[in-house]
Amino acid sequence: MLKIMLVMLSMLLLPTITKMYKWATLIMLIMMTSIYSALMMSSTPYSMLTTFSAADMMSTSLSILTIWVAAMMILASTKIYMTNMHPKLFTTNVLMLTLILLMCFNASNMFMFYIWFEASLVPTMVLIMVWGYQPERLQASMYLMIYTVTASLPMLVALCKIFMCSKTTHMPMFMSMTFPTDFPAASIAWLMTLGGFLVKLPMFTTHLWLPKAHVEAPIAGSMILAAVLLKLGGYGLLRMSYLFSHMLKHLSSVMMSVALTGAVVTSLICMRQTDLKSLIAYSSVGHMGLMVAGMNSNTNWGMQASLAMMVAHGLSSSALFVMANMNYEITSTRSLYMTKGLMALMPILTMWWFMFTATNMAAPPTINLLSEIMLITSIMSTTTWSIVTLGLVSFFTAAYSLYMFTSMNHGTSTQTTNPLMNVKSKDFSLMLMHLVPAVLVITKPETITSWC
Repeated sequence: MLKIMLVMLSMLLLPTITKMYKWATLIMLIMMTSIYSALMMSSTPYSMLTTFSAADMMSTSLSILTIWVAAMMILASTKIYMTNMHPKLFTTNVLMLTLILLMCFNASNMFMFYIWFEASLVPTMVLIMVWGYQPERLQASMYLMIYTVTASLPMLVALCKIFMCSKTTHMPMFMSMTFPTDFPAASIAWLMTLGGFLVKLPMFTTHLWLPKAHVEAPIAGSMILAAVLLKLGGYGLLRMSYLFSHMLKHLSSVMMSVALTGAVVTSLICMRQTDLKSLIAYSSVGHMGLMVAGMNSNTNWGMQASLAMMVAHGLSSSALFVMANMNYEITSTRSLYMTKGLMALMPILTMWWFMFTATNMAAPPTINLLSEIMLITSIMSTTTWSIVTLGLVSFFTAAYSLYMFTSMNHGTSTQTTNPLMNVKSKDFSLMLMHLVPAVLVITKPETITSWC
């Protein structure tokens, strides 16, 4: 792990050393993904690697996803390099964010985890404010900061109380971890502990910053937000639930109810969205609602399914944002009313849209199907009444996915569409880099499920 961090730190010097820093960074990140996968993908329990880092299958799979998405972010942002919009600052910012996320996923100390968790906010805000392309990006950045910080301060108080009670902050020493009992109400204490993670996830009722941030962010910002930063919240939830599994009973029924109801409501909101990026952003809230419900089932099956959903959603949601960006470059609009008839102009793009829409709907043979089957069975093991909301979520997910696909690809193309725009080879590479892991991991699913 230390070697990976040293390589990441040395990569920060690339923009000052060589003019070909974009391709050098891209190749280094892809090589690091394969090396990391070969070194770390073994079924080990949660254990210390160095004095400041620890790893198990959960942190390893999310770290590999982070490096892979960072490589795709640089490949997707060729416009920044072509138009010379601070390309060196952009590369440094992406690498800094990747390093912070890796440190967060592999932190063994509870307070170091909190510090890195909060530090990820800064490069994300820089991404939105510097490379966002609309005046509302400042408001979106403020939304993101205020929501995150407001929920994080009670979480810091709760972590301090846990430290005072346990006399240790090392998360791998979970046998020594005890949850404080001197709070006035156990459910309030547990909500304080999880609050920061629920906002970052985001759970329904704390999700209003997400569509704003996605709509204002550049393509790289949307990719990292959807694929990794949302998973920081999920990682924190799963790690805390793993350390204090006996506390889940205090709020599990309430959180499961809110998460499943929120998944249905956000799926309905998706049905009436006209903004393509906003539609994809709201769909993330629905998928993460299923993940929260699976975690609160307090079963090994549910915990494993939650990680599978996080990895699956990271790949499919990031791919949809890349496709949305390609559509924007062709039609110069994100409105579904203005985007019509792409099938007649670019059948190859329609094929890619179909494949990733099917992935978002959890069609075989993708890991999305595996994660949804596991989540549905784990949630139903808690209460059979959940079949009503689960059925509605599955139906509406398919409905808004098909609505999104048909409204863009069928019909007569509008005057604003540029028929001379073509899909570039780097776009095909990006699509393949999203699709191949989503399909290949199903051949060895224990890499993203057997962590607890």
